[in-house]
Amino acid sequence: MGKLRRFLVSCWLVTAPTLVVSQDLPVVGISTIKETVNDYSRNAKGANFQAMLETQMAKVGRFKIMERARVDEILAEQGLNNEVGDGRTANGGFNVAGVDYLVYGSITKLGQRKSGMATGQFATASLITEMAVDIKVVDASTGEIRRAETAEAMVKSAGGMATGSFATAKGSSDPLADVQRMAAKKVASLIATSIFPIEVVKGGSVIYLNYGSSILDQGDILAVFQPGEELIDEATGLNLGAEEIYLGKLEVTSTTDKFSKAKVVEGDSPTKGDLVRILEKAPEAGSSSNRGAPVEKRGRKI
Repeated sequence: MGKLRRFLVSCWLVTAPTLVVSQDLPVVGISTIKETVNDYSRNAKGANFQAMLETQMAKVGRFKIMERARVDEILAEQGLNNEVGDGRTANGGFNVAGVDYLVYGSITKLGQRKSGMATGQFATASLITEMAVDIKVVDASTGEIRRAETAEAMVKSAGGMATGSFATAKGSSDPLADVQRMAAKKVASLIATSIFPIEVVKGGSVIYLNYGSSILDQGDILAVFQPGEELIDEATGLNLGAEEIYLGKLEVTSTTDKFSKAKVVEGDSPTKGDLVRILEKAPEAGSSSNRGAPVEKRGRKI
């Protein structure tokens, strides 16, 4: 019996799950995404994009996302404090219910445009769906706008070609959803990297980065640099940022849910703690920019 008990205890020690201490992640509330455009957006619903943004922010894994109904309660309470507060209650209406950041946004562009060319018996045509979203990230404790950006996305939603009696055509089943998801990923990237920058976690022949597929894609071109001395405006006390020491360029070679791998394409290999900024996104699937590598031209160059 004693041997059996020791065996069972040994098995439990081997198979028992490791306890992970959760970090004190910032709490983010995503407010209603407004629509300031007509026509094509009538079928879109700003709520759809808001749901996609919430999902994408959750995938990043660096935030606690507040439920939408609770965000509405917070904003209502904030408005009440601003109306009847004495300037001391919740800082005059801010810092309500423990939310750290509030995200506001408006869809400022959503539509389609046509492009094409024709020469002799050959013709091409394509339909491109475009979207732009203006986003503000607000510090809920002070009301200060921490970041204001515009995120744009574009997908080639339909296309075709014809030459003589031969013709082909293809299109996306739901181009609106495709462009919204693309824009949601870009907005999530802007918000996440403004609070937690992209950073090298391990150097060497293979570079490991602290963000995965929620932010980065295979083929992304990145700039890597070391932050230098901080610049302070003595007259106002404002932090103007820091000098940057450019180290080179990286290309993302693969991504997982939690991290990405990259290789050096210019400069020296970075070390742990060096910061990274996206220079150029990889061509997105279905976008008009996804034409593959350029073909070497023959004959005299123009």
